[in-house]
Amino acid sequence: MIPTAPLVMLIVAVTTATLVFGSIISYLAHRAASRRDSRSLRLFSYGFGTITLGLFLGAIAALVFGLDAEGTLLVQGLLVAPGFVLLLGSLYDAPRTLSA
Repeated sequence: MIPTAPLVMLIVAVTTATLVFGSIISYLAHRAASRRDSRSLRLFSYGFGTITLGLFLGAIAALVFGLDAEGTLLVQGLLVAPGFVLLLGSLYDAPRTLSA
């Protein structure tokens, strides 16, 4: 199916918003992780970045390469699922113990 012009514009707008906000969240989380030396925040930033990248690449695959809906979902899923695993890891990261 060839997308219509209004649909393409909508996909571009939503993808751009996803890329901008996802990148900002990933950057701020990574910056916080560096300041706090926090493995949990670092995993969170990687997870959110991976999810953002997956959604972006799925939209690019649909628009540029003409991938159908099933292919687009597969591309997104290949990166979104590991992103969620990283987010889950950030929530269950064991706290470090301080040694005297």
